[in-house]
Amino acid sequence: MPGQQKRPLDGAEREIITVELVLATRENTKNVGYFVDDTVENPGLGIPFYKTVIEGANYSEATWKDQACVRTSQIHWRDDHSVTWLERHMEMTQGFVVIGKNPGLFVLGEPTHDREDLDEKQRAMPDPKRVKAYIIPAGAGLILKLGTWHDFPVSTGPPVSAFIINTEEVVEALATMPAPAPMNHGDCFKLRLADHWDFTLKFPDPRPFVQKHGLVPNPVAYPLMGADGYGQNMKREEVKPTWAGGAKVFVVPVVNVEVFTPGCGGPGIQPHLQSVPEVANKGWRDYGNRRGLQRLSALFSRLNIPATAVVNSEAAKVDYVAKALASSGWDLGAHGLNNSSGNAKMTRAEEEAHFKQCLDDLEGSLSTRPSTW
Repeated sequence: MPGQQKRPLDGAEREIITVELVLATRENTKNVGYFVDDTVENPGLGIPFYKTVIEGANYSEATWKDQACVRTSQIHWRDDHSVTWLERHMEMTQGFVVIGKNPGLFVLGEPTHDREDLDEKQRAMPDPKRVKAYIIPAGAGLILKLGTWHDFPVSTGPPVSAFIINTEEVVEALATMPAPAPMNHGDCFKLRLADHWDFTLKFPDPRPFVQKHGLVPNPVAYPLMGADGYGQNMKREEVKPTWAGGAKVFVVPVVNVEVFTPGCGGPGIQPHLQSVPEVANKGWRDYGNRRGLQRLSALFSRLNIPATAVVNSEAAKVDYVAKALASSGWDLGAHGLNNSSGNAKMTRAEEEAHFKQCLDDLEGSLSTRPSTW
């Protein structure tokens, strides 16, 4: 709970806690603010001069103490995704509207000052369990509730521009600070989180998220995984020029042994022949496992050609497939559970569990654990 975390000893490594990254909507921002988009809030004001206009009434909870300061900012990309500061205001409802073409990222925590389940010390801290990173699309915005914990907007890759409404008091208090430091004046209560927590709060890299949701007009470049782009700790090694014994062409036969979840389809030798159930193409794929696999095994054996079979673990549970692979003499590689579910868009824990299940099942069916994926 907030207020109960202790600072780590000097030199101790901090735990990383990553907040959830979500696309901001009217529904999921209710606890932190009032969502602003092209929907007219509180319609029916009825100003008689504007006959073709749907007028919305004032946001009743919004207040800027009769001293609103209206400004714009442009925020550029930063590589560090740590949340260093969080602040809140108790006398005004700061507002942000994302303008231009690019979305913005907002780290927001639910107000704690009025929570009855917290003690006085805890009410002066954000609750890390109720902090999220919200992606607000271009053309939308948010008016924060009193006491909502927040950091300044963050770029999601390209520069993001924001129209900001707060008070002269807050802007003056921030602008007159000689250096970044905790604050508790000018209606700005700002905390350096490292002073209070023994962990580091971070938000995920937003660039894949905004690309996936089509929120940016152009592809956003983001760092390759690992030095060569093949994943962390993966290193590309070129084969030596003499590895093929001087041959100009070298063929490595790889036989895909796959199954597909019923109803999910798969590759079609006759894609124009579609039906429910999909008889033509399913029959083609089934023939591959029932007879094609055995014929390829016999062919490669007769020609003394080595091969590798990459195998769905669910395929290896089929008796005639397992028998054909056992008698083939081929090297065996893992190829996922089946060819319908795929391995993409998983968390690391889900990926590891998926790989382990695949390898365990293959070892159980084929009496050997593949070392190739």
